[in-house]
Amino acid sequence: MFKYSINLLWSEEDDCYVATVSEFPGLSAFGESPEEAIKEAKIAVDGFLKVFKEDGCLIPTPNTLKPFSGQTRLRLPKSLHATLNQEAQKDGVSLNTYIISLLSERHVAKQLEKEIAELKNLILLSVLPTGGHGIQAKSDGHTFKLNDDMK
Repeated sequence: MFKYSINLLWSEEDDCYVATVSEFPGLSAFGESPEEAIKEAKIAVDGFLKVFKEDGCLIPTPNTLKPFSGQTRLRLPKSLHATLNQEAQKDGVSLNTYIISLLSERHVAKQLEKEIAELKNLILLSVLPTGGHGIQAKSDGHTFKLNDDMK
């Protein structure tokens, strides 16, 4: 049974699927379909393993999913601890619940920021003139500038 992690991506540059195996840095396999790239990656790993065994090299351990307990220890400055506790009391929730809500809100906000940046790029690309008029766009993630002489 194959136990190594295969990552699959489409490559515009190569016009095919590329499979990599994180336990074997530098290994990549190509295929016209996802299945073909995965099959080629498995063949490449088998080859690597054969050579590693023959040469007496250390065989990489397969990555595995690690179960999480849902608990973590967090050190805070005393003043932040006190402030968060006061805010939790105002909201009528435990400090734990309050911190979870703050972390969740921030996590969602980061995801939304990424999605908004992607949408801005798509919008920008849809309004840019085509045909090689020499107009380029630069983005800092928040603003876009169109200019004929950007380099």
